Amino acid sequence: MKRLIILTLFTGLFLYIANAQTGVKKGDVAYDQYRYEEAIEYYTEALPTLNSSEQTALVAYRVGYCYREMRNLQKAEEFFRKALKANSQRLKPEARLYYADALRMNGNYEDAIEVYETYLDLVPNDHRAKVGIESCKVVPKWENLPARYEVSTMAYFNSLKQDFAPAWGDEDYSVVFFTTSRKSTVGDRNNLKSGQKFTDIFMIEQDRKGNWSKAMPVGGYINTEEDEGAVCVNNKGNLMYFTRCFSGDNVDIPCQIFTANQRGRAWSGVEKLKIPGFETYEVGYPEFSPDETKLYFSANAPTGFGGSDLYVISRPNTKAEWGQPMNVGEPINTAGDETFPSIRSDGSLYFASDGHVGMGGLDIFEAKPDGNGGFEEPVNLRPPLNSQADDFRIIFKGEREVGYFSSNRPGGKGMDDIYRFHMPPLDISVRGVVRDTTKPKYPYRIKGAKIQLMTDEGLQQAFETSGDGTYVFNNLDEETDYVLKASVGEDYFANTYSFTTRGVRRDTSIVIDINMASIPKIIELPNIEYDLDKATLRPESTVALDGLVKTLKDNSHLAIELRAHTDFRGSDEHNMELSDARAKSCVDYLTEKGIDKDRLTWRGFGESMPRVIDSTLAEKHDFLDPGDILTEGFILDFPTEDQREIAHQLNRRTEFSVESKAYGLEPGEDPFEVENENVIKKGDAEIEVGGGEF
Repeated sequence: MKRLIILTLFTGLFLYIANAQTGVKKGDVAYDQYRYEEAIEYYTEALPTLNSSEQTALVAYRVGYCYREMRNLQKAEEFFRKALKANSQRLKPEARLYYADALRMNGNYEDAIEVYETYLDLVPNDHRAKVGIESCKVVPKWENLPARYEVSTMAYFNSLKQDFAPAWGDEDYSVVFFTTSRKSTVGDRNNLKSGQKFTDIFMIEQDRKGNWSKAMPVGGYINTEEDEGAVCVNNKGNLMYFTRCFSGDNVDIPCQIFTANQRGRAWSGVEKLKIPGFETYEVGYPEFSPDETKLYFSANAPTGFGGSDLYVISRPNTKAEWGQPMNVGEPINTAGDETFPSIRSDGSLYFASDGHVGMGGLDIFEAKPDGNGGFEEPVNLRPPLNSQADDFRIIFKGEREVGYFSSNRPGGKGMDDIYRFHMPPLDISVRGVVRDTTKPKYPYRIKGAKIQLMTDEGLQQAFETSGDGTYVFNNLDEETDYVLKASVGEDYFANTYSFTTRGVRRDTSIVIDINMASIPKIIELPNIEYDLDKATLRPESTVALDGLVKTLKDNSHLAIELRAHTDFRGSDEHNMELSDARAKSCVDYLTEKGIDKDRLTWRGFGESMPRVIDSTLAEKHDFLDPGDILTEGFILDFPTEDQREIAHQLNRRTEFSVESKAYGLEPGEDPFEVENENVIKKGDAEIEVGGGEF
């Protein structure tokens, strides 16, 4: 009896193991034929029964790889981890790379970096791992600062199956072709190369009111029981290039590009496009240049950088034959896959790649033309256009930041979906307070200040402050240089501030508080210095003089006199000549900077007008009191040489006085008159004052 029980148990165990091995073999067959869902079913049923750590690792790895290809990244991460834990020594190093990829695409950046680094210990120069590490470092920053695009699903386009690769069908952007594997396709079987249902080309139209028609398969002879999709159409809308793949149990023909012509509503005359040297390689995803003299496509060929690369064929005009294919080269192509090219109206290239720094899977990149027939370094479009899933094939409505793209991100209707994107206009404003800062310690807000907002094209908006002294200009243009000009009246200097909206990428309120100063009788120019006993200006003097240049340009109605003073050392005659020459040096500098010489006079006072100490100077120098006059006798009475030298320096000064407030004006003409009174705004501006960044 005991022997019978043992024999029964042994027989059961044998059958159990045999069934497990049968499941693995069936899984291997499905895996080799790209039937990933079927392979997963066989493998996962067999996994618990495997006694060999080596086989467990291999089977778990293959399950992970199946999930990777199906873009179920959570499951891919789980089974790659199981595989490496079971027997990492028996797996190829790539298992670590794929595990790190899954971690990265699931947002586990720190863990992914650690696994990438262990992989690089085994394969030190693998570009994919290095890109993966860089992606883990930069992607969190992108997620915290996404692009301004807004993304929404397109219910009219999408089904429960695959819907992807949108393409314009006419110049009005009212017809869209796309690829789909929905139930109404001609071929109802799996493509063994993709593991998915065969696809067809559908079209959808939008009427003038913005309503979409029902998506329908294109008429004619394009769609067959094979795999069709990824199209481009010429500007006239009567010539289509599309991808067709053949696949079956005994068929292994590479995907190729075909052409078709439109006759009425139907497409016919299907022909294979001859691309010399690419007859036996996978070719697809065609895209015209705007002038239709270039055709871009993706191909997996030995002439590439690795994986699928972008290539281009050219012709002198639309009636000529296509020339020899050329690899687009660096910096576009990498050791990864570059696919789904599209060309915008300005010649910019957009494509999908998993070989550049990105979010994970395929990301969409933009490359501007470099002016020499190639492209600049590609730029990742960042979230929300890119995600940790596959994002690919983007099209724009001409120069507008509106269009469609494909993605298999979570939350869609089917496996691959088509999404709409647009970039809302930026809300940019400039605001602030206008203050009288004649006495810096006691500033106050100015009512009735006129503020003009100008560009190179002239006056854009104007504002007049009310009692709170605030102003605001809304709806500023992007990528524009602006000038604010503020004026109060003839007793104040006008003032200007320059700012730009170039580089602004978020809704922004720029805060610029405007300081105004009344025009005193005499204004000292600080830090005007000359060579010893000479009239030559030192370089540090130009800072104050450049400020005077700006003031004079802001106030073109003012004429001034430059005034120079010396200390009492030296003869009266010498000091008078020296001060006159120094004042003349300042005038010469101003004219060199474009100030009309008729607005400028100069005068030297030598030592004849010693400085009178005001409260500001008395506060700065504790040995002086307000009202002190720095005469020769007064200075010589100071007990220390340092005090005497300070007094000499205070006497050596350069000033200017306003001699006319009506230079170049007709009698009664207002120099601050706003050019367009109809754009002026009056009243209280309910705005936040201060703060912000500029």
